[in-house]
Amino acid sequence: MKKPIHFKALINYYSTDKGGLVTPVSTGYRASIKFPFELKSYIAVQTFEETELIFPGDSNTVEVTLIGAELFLKKLYKGMNFELSDNSGIIADGVITEIYSE
Repeated sequence: MKKPIHFKALINYYSTDKGGLVTPVSTGYRASIKFPFELKSYIAVQTFEETELIFPGDSNTVEVTLIGAELFLKKLYKGMNFELSDNSGIIADGVITEIYSE
């Protein structure tokens, strides 16, 4: 069963020297996502339409599916910013450009 895509966002992946990605990532990459004023982090599964790989320092439009965020989905809005992180810390920031309804 394919998970629905919740929103599209412009994501700015930090370069390695700024604490960002060390290696490129591909569609299906999962990172923790944190929204302003939300105490909980969620898992964000990323789908890349325009490219096969995202490299450290790249900015790209990405489709995002949130895992376990059903109650939070109604709070999403166009222009909302967020941060992506992994075990090493914050690796990217982004802004929602489009919301998909289920």
